Amino acid sequence: MERIRPLDGSTCLVTGSAGFVGSNLVRALLARGCVVHGFDIAAAPFEDPKLRWFCGDVRKPDELRPALEGVDTVFHTAAMIATLTYAPRAFGEIVRGVNVEGTRNVIRLAQQQGVRRLVHTSSIVTVPEDQRTGERESDSYSAARDLYSTTKVESEQVVLRANGASGLLTAAIRPGGIYGPGERKTLIGPLMASLKQGAPLVMFGDGSSRMDYTYIDNLVDAQIRAAERLVAGSPVCGQAYFVTDGDPINTGAFSQTLVRHVGINARSIRLPRLVARGLATAGERVFQVFGKPKPPFSLVDVDLCVRDTYFSIDRAREDLEYEPMVDTHEGIRRTAEDARHYYDSL
Repeated sequence: MERIRPLDGSTCLVTGSAGFVGSNLVRALLARGCVVHGFDIAAAPFEDPKLRWFCGDVRKPDELRPALEGVDTVFHTAAMIATLTYAPRAFGEIVRGVNVEGTRNVIRLAQQQGVRRLVHTSSIVTVPEDQRTGERESDSYSAARDLYSTTKVESEQVVLRANGASGLLTAAIRPGGIYGPGERKTLIGPLMASLKQGAPLVMFGDGSSRMDYTYIDNLVDAQIRAAERLVAGSPVCGQAYFVTDGDPINTGAFSQTLVRHVGINARSIRLPRLVARGLATAGERVFQVFGKPKPPFSLVDVDLCVRDTYFSIDRAREDLEYEPMVDTHEGIRRTAEDARHYYDSL
């Protein structure tokens, strides 16, 4: 039985290709000689002779369909990251439209176009809170009510249930907190902007909990490994995989180490769990009623920082032959070099 079908020279579609994960994946595929179709609502961040760019919205099938023509493999990274439990109804509908209906569109059109492989970027938030202390993958899903968890659960289920239908083989990758050089929107960028404005480094909880992070090169490597192993009879088909650095760390310690490497002399404060949750709830409720401002941190953000959230990557090691190329401490060092330039530019 064929175990691996290399991507080299094939045609791949990356949705969300202007984003941090998507753009890094595009570069990695181009380096392998692939023809890459990039699909995003934003313009292309760079040009390459083998890169075809399609501007569009995953919620609109007519805009998505041309990007799938002639494609062998799809990497679905497009998503809205909104970890709010309380938000205006219209905002929630947009998040669901992108994360769930957008995924349905990608699956349906991929099947119609004869695409053979699809790798979905999921998240560790799909897992129940009582299964976040070193467990392997299971069939259980989180019952959390926040927008991100609920929509990522549903989108992952859509992808995995589609495995084998109309010749399409699917798998999902569940990264931890994604970071690396060039990350600007969710973790590193907001932290640098806040510190530049003179704000303190805010940490939650007593510092005893640990969370999984995923350096961008590790994530891209795992995504490609999964795609190449989507062949008939492979255990990868229809499976979700935890992909992390394999080195969980306290979120406050992560931020402090990064800031120290950047060279910023920032004061820090640590908020107790109940205080942080109270502030997060108040911020979300104000946003829910008035539609602005978007709170600086959410209930989910707090919970991820004060509760253990880490997993076994043994199945990825076994099935994908995945091994983190970069550990968290080296990843932080590399990220800090780029973050320093970003901080100075603000």
